[in-house]
Amino acid sequence: MRSIFVVSPFDGGWCVKVISTGEVMFFDTGGQAERRARALAGEARSYDGEAEVWIYDRTGRLVGRWIDDQYEIMTDPDDAVAA
Repeated sequence: MRSIFVVSPFDGGWCVKVISTGEVMFFDTGGQAERRARALAGEARSYDGEAEVWIYDRTGRLVGRWIDDQYEIMTDPDDAVAA
């Protein structure tokens, strides 16, 4: 089962949500949240083999995602560009 970690803004900061458990962690900056999500995804990969980090901007738009160690920039909802 692929583990998914979602980085998104909330009032006053940023959060990481663990989809499988519903756990939410709060951070002051998006960078802090993204680093924690990537670390959690790395741990999940060692157990489950697959993990993703989805990154949303302040407008609620999916702007990028990490699939394993590959980053994809979302330019259009139906299109991903590997970076």
